[in-house]
Amino acid sequence: MSTAGPSESRIRLIRMVFFFFAATSFVLGAWMMFDPANAWASMGIDVGPDPFAAAIYGGAIMGEGMMFALGAMCPVRYIVFLQYLMMYKALACLAGLLVLLRMDPAPVGGWFVLAGWAFAGITATLIFPWKQWGSVEAWYGTQ
Repeated sequence: MSTAGPSESRIRLIRMVFFFFAATSFVLGAWMMFDPANAWASMGIDVGPDPFAAAIYGGAIMGEGMMFALGAMCPVRYIVFLQYLMMYKALACLAGLLVLLRMDPAPVGGWFVLAGWAFAGITATLIFPWKQWGSVEAWYGTQ
């Protein structure tokens, strides 16, 4: 099994995607943390009189942004975060879809949220070096 890591062009692509995701996560997450009702209302979603869950979700997005920032600095070290992203976004999209399909009418913003999550998950799937899947541990010197 080869211990060669991803190509330089793949690493540059992963770094750029991590940077883009970090920047957008920090902006959106901060808005959702500090003004959750208005952040969600801008997407047509009413969080009601207690935006607690909406605010802690903003904190989760900020945490995601921090992981993306680490990935932008050290893409190979944090490459497994792409796998987390694929799984998390797939299940979040499924959960959101199940809710939106039962709503009448479903808020347009909800569909935009799902599209954003799907974009992140699909992007992670496309940039992950699948052909080198078995070598990831060797890149870290753990095999």
